[in-house]
Amino acid sequence: MPQNRFYPDEKFKEIEINASLQLRYAISNRGRLISFTDNIENGRILKGGLSDGYPTFRFKVKKDDKIVNKYLFLYKLVAQYFIPKESEDQTYVLHLDYNRANDDISNLRWATKQEMMAHSRKSPRVIQAKKNLIEHNLKADGRKLTTTKVMLIKKILARPEQKTRLKMIAKQFGVSEMQIRRIASGENWGHVKI
Repeated sequence: MPQNRFYPDEKFKEIEINASLQLRYAISNRGRLISFTDNIENGRILKGGLSDGYPTFRFKVKKDDKIVNKYLFLYKLVAQYFIPKESEDQTYVLHLDYNRANDDISNLRWATKQEMMAHSRKSPRVIQAKKNLIEHNLKADGRKLTTTKVMLIKKILARPEQKTRLKMIAKQFGVSEMQIRRIASGENWGHVKI
């Protein structure tokens, strides 16, 4: 009796890894990863890790007497082992529903760079980020600094024990060192009081 529940339409293919690992590993067309010794049917489902929301297969290899962490994205493995490419230009894999954790074969497709860029522009995450940026720019009135940020800069500059270099303050707020000098002298943003 296998300890796993496999889906009726689930197929596994062994992953070829050019490293000597204790176990063997396989990926399914449903985006699931298993480890096994001799027989895939007796394999054990693995949770794997996450990298920026994408499920991954992490493992360690020995390289020049050092242990190196490696990881493979499960969606790329599903595409590599189960989805034939239509052309060599297809080097990207799309999640059709934009859900990074849905690595089922029905949700994945090979794409060219142009197709990938067009697909990502329609991503709800990208659309929301654009809205947030537009909102921020409207509040900032076209400037990098907002009144709130300038007040914070002036408070930092006004501290008697102020040791932070102007360059560091400028970097923190994404403006030039000259802009910080002008704020300090009152030449810019002089109307903002703390």
